[in-house]
Amino acid sequence: MIDRFDEILNILCIAKKLYDMGKYEVVEKSFYDVLDADMYYENIYELLYQFFGYYDYQYYEKYDAELHILSDKNIVDYYILAGEYGKKYNISEECNPYIEQAEEYIKIQLNFCYCIDWTIMVHTQQKRSFHSRIALFIYQYEWVDLTELACRLIEIYKWFSNACIHLKEILKDTKYVREEAIAA
Repeated sequence: MIDRFDEILNILCIAKKLYDMGKYEVVEKSFYDVLDADMYYENIYELLYQFFGYYDYQYYEKYDAELHILSDKNIVDYYILAGEYGKKYNISEECNPYIEQAEEYIKIQLNFCYCIDWTIMVHTQQKRSFHSRIALFIYQYEWVDLTELACRLIEIYKWFSNACIHLKEILKDTKYVREEAIAA
C-alpha cells in the first residue's frame, strides 16, 4: 500500500472542490509538494486560515478544546441581505426564513461528529468587518476527521456564496418575492 494514500486522496478532493470554485490558490498556499504525516493536519488548519476572509484560533487547555472563528464576505453579506428582506416584509430575525435556512444548512453540515460544537453569530446590520461568524468548538478528547470538517466548511462557504446571489435576485424581483412569501 502507498504510504499516506488516504491523505493524498483527501488533498486531491479538497483541491478539486477549490479549483471548481476558482480558489485553487488556497491549496497552493496550504499544502506542500512533500506530504509529511506530522504536517498534514497543520496543513488542513492552514487551509481554513487561507480560505476564509477572517479566521481566528484559540486553544483552551482547561477544556482540551479548540475554538475556531470563521467568517467571510459572503457570510456577512448574506445576513445583511436577509436583514433587508426582513425589514422589507416586516419579519423579525427570529422568524426570518433565510436566517433559519442558513442555520439549518450549517447544522446539517457540522453535526457529523459529537466532538464538534458550533454556533453562528448573526448580525443583519454590520457594525464591523466580519461581524457575522461561525464559531467551531473542537474537543480534542476524541479523534476528529479534520479533512471531513474542511470539506464541509468548503460546502458551507459555497452555499453562502450561492445563497447570497439568490437572495440578491429575490430582493430585486418584487414579483418573485411576493410569490415566495405567499408560498411560505
